[in-house]
Amino acid sequence: MGLWSAKFATGNTVVDNDHMEIFKLVEDVMESSIKDGKEKNETAINFLAQYVVGHFKREENLMAESDYPNTAAHTKEHNDFMEVAKQLKEDFDDGGYAFGELEMHPDTMHLSKVINDTVVGWLTTHVMGSDKDLADHYRKWKYGR
Repeated sequence: MGLWSAKFATGNTVVDNDHMEIFKLVEDVMESSIKDGKEKNETAINFLAQYVVGHFKREENLMAESDYPNTAAHTKEHNDFMEVAKQLKEDFDDGGYAFGELEMHPDTMHLSKVINDTVVGWLTTHVMGSDKDLADHYRKWKYGR
């Protein structure tokens, strides 16, 4: 069972498809942090960070297009998350986590915990709140309902 579920659906196909991919990437990072080597972890973390940047840009384009009234707060949430992602990447690059161990190393468990608590927690809160609000606004703006 994956992290994504229908409760996260906003009704906006572009946003929902991005969210499904982001949740899948987070799952991949969490799984690889436990059992795979450093190279696969690095690839997954880098790809997640790049994908999130593109996703945020797509959401921000929807905000601009529809004159979304909560753009500043929503964009701040994106920027705050990027700081979290940047710190995660820096910790990884600095060797703050042990990867590729045959048994689960405490640092490896820590990375999975950080990802679960921070990344999944943030995504859940953001998607269920701000992103659903944006999708509702955009739908009303575009279709009048």
